[in-house]
Amino acid sequence: KLEDYKDRLKKGEALNQDQLEAVEKYDEVVHNLEFAKELQKTFSGLSQDLLKAQRKAQRRESLLKLEAEKKKLRTILQVQYVLQNFTQEHVQKDFKGGVNGAIYLPSKELDYLIRFAKLTCPERNENL
Repeated sequence: KLEDYKDRLKKGEALNQDQLEAVEKYDEVVHNLEFAKELQKTFSGLSQDLLKAQRKAQRRESLLKLEAEKKKLRTILQVQYVLQNFTQEHVQKDFKGGVNGAIYLPSKELDYLIRFAKLTCPERNENL
């Protein structure tokens, strides 16, 4: 609309006061439009950077969760391994007698450990 007023003014047409004031502010309006475009580009770039940072943080968080789960699983497997050893005859003898580096365990406590091991450790098929 401003460009139309400007063209009409060049052609010698008479414009009212509001139209003349608008033509006078043409350069200011163009400058403001250019500034708004630059701001939009800047905000768009910042938005992209924020999205990248969020994705990176999510990936890092996922890796940390995965590592924590691996650590838990590793601990569970270690405990299962120790408990499974209590089901072996020679290990039981060592703990009943307190020999071969094993501490002495009363039969009652050893029985508790053996029962707990049978409850918590699945049977393994050694042929697989």
